[in-house]
Amino acid sequence: AAALELDLHGNKRARGAIAAAKVAAPRAALAVLDAAVQAHGAAGVCQDFPLAYLWVMARTLRLADGPDE
Repeated sequence: AAALELDLHGNKRARGAIAAAKVAAPRAALAVLDAAVQAHGAAGVCQDFPLAYLWVMARTLRLADGPDE
């Protein structure tokens, strides 16, 4: 929705939709990674698999984009 609004109306009118996407996308990624870590148990938090690294990167992205609450 944000991309369509940006294409049709420009960045000033799409600002709200862009802000919502910047909050929703990292939250969704983190939720998926949380579920994957839970499903893999101890393997989800060890360095043998990329899940722990991906979770840290997703969490860092949420912090880097600024406050969302």
